Amino acid sequence: MGSLKSGVNPLTLHAVNTNFNMKRRNLISPLVLLSGLFLGMLIISCGKEGPAGPAGPAGPEGGSGSGSVIYSPWFSVAYKPDTIHMANGRIDTVGYYSLIDVPKLTLSLVSTADVKMYFNSNHANDPVIKPMPYISGMSGIYVDFTAYAQKIELYSNVDMGTVMYNGIIYYQYRYMIVPGNTTARSAAPVDWSDYAAVKAYLGLKD
Repeated sequence: MGSLKSGVNPLTLHAVNTNFNMKRRNLISPLVLLSGLFLGMLIISCGKEGPAGPAGPAGPEGGSGSGSVIYSPWFSVAYKPDTIHMANGRIDTVGYYSLIDVPKLTLSLVSTADVKMYFNSNHANDPVIKPMPYISGMSGIYVDFTAYAQKIELYSNVDMGTVMYNGIIYYQYRYMIVPGNTTARSAAPVDWSDYAAVKAYLGLKD
């Protein structure tokens, strides 16, 4: 037992009549038996499985997946000069640009997808594919791009437009749009800067 509070007299134990206690036990015993019987019946009734309730309302629809990669065929590009007008009336060309129509590049994809650009610095029969942005350490030539809603702008310090020589087409371009969030894109088992790996991953013929 716990310690007695100060100022409180301890209880005095008295002898009691054992015959009286025996009578109390005789009175309590039937109540205990009835209580036990009632409890047992309650447990048995609760243990029985009742009929299934009605089905609940349908849950919210799950989100869509990251979707498939959107890619273009190889296409030709014409660049235009980016010029500035000088005070002396001279017109200087500071670069070259081209605007490409990309109908499937929605504003949502611009915000969430990863847009890739490639160009073939040779021709289709002997391709040399370069990922963009591209910078040549030897010549200093660079080609960059910017994605907008339904547009991709190419920009270079030289005219990198498609040309035909002896019936062979050089310098064609291709874009790819990789939908999904950053985690989904980074989890893709392919190096997007390696066109040979990308080609194999997507099952492309060219």
